[in-house]
Amino acid sequence: MNTDNKEADDMTVPSDLETQARAQAADLSRKAKVAVADKVRDTADAAQSQAAREVQSTADAVGAAAEAFEPGTMQAQAAQVVAGHLEDAAHRVRALDVEQSLRDVSAFARRNPLLFLGGAALAGFAATRFLKASEQGSLDTDRTQMTREAGYGTS
Repeated sequence: MNTDNKEADDMTVPSDLETQARAQAADLSRKAKVAVADKVRDTADAAQSQAAREVQSTADAVGAAAEAFEPGTMQAQAAQVVAGHLEDAAHRVRALDVEQSLRDVSAFARRNPLLFLGGAALAGFAATRFLKASEQGSLDTDRTQMTREAGYGTS
């Protein structure tokens, strides 16, 4: 009976090798999580910087357009207001804490899963429509250009 108990003990008590393997697996898992988090953070920072540059570029273009109008006209004033709002938006994008925003979205998704999934589906549909419309517009532009190059439709 002693032999049976010893075999039962051997099956329930992990060996040193098993313990080391588990420790190494846990360590690798932690390192992988850190590496993935760093990569996601770097990608998010790059996207945030690019978005801020794009918004600032648009603000600069609208500001230049405002200067092209007669000073004091409604068009000049409207363009200046739009340029100011775009510059504010660029500043907010630069100052945005991406990690905090992700935590906020994650907390919202946990509290309101149906609302979050519905919003995500709606955003997906809207993005698909936008991409299809952009693609269709590009195809129409290409067709118009080819028609002009072929000499059709010119007066």
